[in-house]
Amino acid sequence: MQELGHPENAFLSIHIAGTNGKGTVTAVAAAILQQLGYKTACFTSPHLLRFNERITIDGTEIDDDYIKTFLATHDALLEKSEASFFEVTTALGFQYFKDQAVDVAVVETGLGGRLDATSVLTPEVSVITSIGYDHTGILGETLPEIAGEKAGIIKEGKPVLTLPQSDEVLDVFREKSHLMSIVDPKDLFTDVKQSVEGMRFIYLPENTELIFPICGEHLLGNIGLAIVASESFLGKRIKSDNLQKAFNSLKWKGRFEHISYHPPVIYDVAHNFQGVAAFCKTAMEVYPDKEFIVVMGLLDDKSPEKVMQELSVLNGKIILAPVNSHRSMSMEKLQALAERYPGVKTADSVTQACEQAYKEMNQNSILLILGSHYIAGEVYGWAGKEI
Repeated sequence: MQELGHPENAFLSIHIAGTNGKGTVTAVAAAILQQLGYKTACFTSPHLLRFNERITIDGTEIDDDYIKTFLATHDALLEKSEASFFEVTTALGFQYFKDQAVDVAVVETGLGGRLDATSVLTPEVSVITSIGYDHTGILGETLPEIAGEKAGIIKEGKPVLTLPQSDEVLDVFREKSHLMSIVDPKDLFTDVKQSVEGMRFIYLPENTELIFPICGEHLLGNIGLAIVASESFLGKRIKSDNLQKAFNSLKWKGRFEHISYHPPVIYDVAHNFQGVAAFCKTAMEVYPDKEFIVVMGLLDDKSPEKVMQELSVLNGKIILAPVNSHRSMSMEKLQALAERYPGVKTADSVTQACEQAYKEMNQNSILLILGSHYIAGEVYGWAGKEI
């Protein structure tokens, strides 16, 4: 940042950390601020199909030419600093936001918080979503240890927003900041109804019905965080009609995404057991009395046994597949895991698993495809040919 002239100080920001829900908070907060007329940047990771998705302004991805020019211009600096892939990506993003004179950037941490490259920011507001067991080999074995790493994004004198969670986690945040506020979705939303089209709920501050285009009651806390973070940033309340316009503008791949309605095929990037649990609950609420066929791409570092326990509530057929990542479970491990559960099969790839599952569908079936951003290319590639 110093060598680049501190681009991180050239724009205002909202900084987001947490185990699950960072993407929701980022997407919704950016949509709200953009709808209100702010030139709004987004920095997210990982990407689904193209690297450029990580760095956007008002929904438009950074172009290839800017990336090439940045890398060529700073080649010597990148070599000298031995910067990691994510550090280079962060520097690229922040320089781009400076050059494009954005009003605000909504920035998601890559991993943790304390040592994350994005923590060079001094944001107007920090947001920490729910804390769970994730990346335990790096962030720590206990929830307070993990919370301590995430709390690294808290900056002195700046407000911090989080969700209701265990006292051992909240105490870590309180130690870091006396400006912490807990955003309880029960204070914001009631009378939630889910359907294939999304969620309807009453927004309590204005006693108005709003429609959110994606299913999942577990999203409500993160939607609430996004609203309150935006209001904290602006220093004023946001009217419900502005919120509805922002919700309407959301284009959100990989989040309870219906790749097809006839037959119903849903793709979600859920990959750790907390995310899979929330997804399964939503699937059963939206599609009661249906048979589920599940394709699951499993990462080795995401407690695969716990993921399997969560999937078992669906009482459906499950096909496990490796993920196109060095973090994937090996075929040997997948087969050993499948043998411990009745009716669970394996496939050599996500594409092959989708083909197998599709053939097994009947009039009462729903095909659910899960397993992180890493499988997106295979999922969309298969769907484009088959559905």
